[in-house]
Amino acid sequence: NNGPYGVGALLLSLFIPFGVALGLGMYYWLKSKNLIELKRKTDDLEKEFSGALFQLGNRIGDGVPVEVGFGDVAANMQDTPTGDFFAKVSMNIQKLGMSVKEAIFNKRNGAIWDYPSSLIESSMKVLLESSRKGPLVVSKALISVSTYIDRIHQVNERLKDLLSEVISSMKSQ
Repeated sequence: NNGPYGVGALLLSLFIPFGVALGLGMYYWLKSKNLIELKRKTDDLEKEFSGALFQLGNRIGDGVPVEVGFGDVAANMQDTPTGDFFAKVSMNIQKLGMSVKEAIFNKRNGAIWDYPSSLIESSMKVLLESSRKGPLVVSKALISVSTYIDRIHQVNERLKDLLSEVISSMKSQ
């Protein structure tokens, strides 16, 4: 049992593969943990984003400037992901003196980089494009996008219901 083929040598030789496996496992776990947290935050934001867009559209329709509207909606939706997003946009506008476009899409401080979502990005692009036409157009566009997002969520829920029925019938068979 002594020598190069003994139990001690076997245990020592296992330290290298276990060390490599543990190192790789920790690296990928830490890396994916942050990504999963970011994905969860973005999903939470998308769920309540249509309501915030509706509020912002109504504020702008009432004659409130877009820059002020972000702050108003952020105050109404405190301690939510949407409130945090709108608060960051508002802070960028007020404290850093950015335009609305810069406050959202700036490479260093833009609010969109904290929530990488194509839905939010495209909604904000609609806001910027429609703002060239005037506040009433912005208001109608945001309310339309809000309705569209609500319908998307309804369709997704219906699809989940249908899929759960199919999956349960497949399990029973």
